[in-house]
Amino acid sequence: MSNLSKTSILACFLILLVSSSCKKYEDGPWFSIYSKMERATGNWRFSLVMDGGTDKTEEHAQQMVNMSRNGYLQWVQGYSGSVWNTYGPEGRWEFIDDKNQIRMHFDRGVATEFTLIWDITRLAYGDLRLRRFEGERKIEWHLWKY
Repeated sequence: MSNLSKTSILACFLILLVSSSCKKYEDGPWFSIYSKMERATGNWRFSLVMDGGTDKTEEHAQQMVNMSRNGYLQWVQGYSGSVWNTYGPEGRWEFIDDKNQIRMHFDRGVATEFTLIWDITRLAYGDLRLRRFEGERKIEWHLWKY
């Protein structure tokens, strides 16, 4: 076998090894030039909200989640005219479980503090998909960067 053939086989093996290890989330992406922090931060609009098998996307049509680089979190729950109202829960967000999950802790603008822990199923630059369970009930958010 020539050196070129051995090199080609080795290169293919390394590419397969690296590409299979790049995909962290079940829905991808398998590779990104952006860091996880860059992909997660931004203003996110709801493209799909499923709650226990019921589509609740329409209820979230005028809502947005803002996740800042410094950990600030705001769930904007209204839009009027061309202005986003800033009334809604605020708090902090962070990656947990080796960046497989996002913890959202809301402690301002709410009567009672609450925390949501989401499994990340997709973390692309403009596409974020989160899933969590409340008992047997599965809740999913599909978000797009606004």
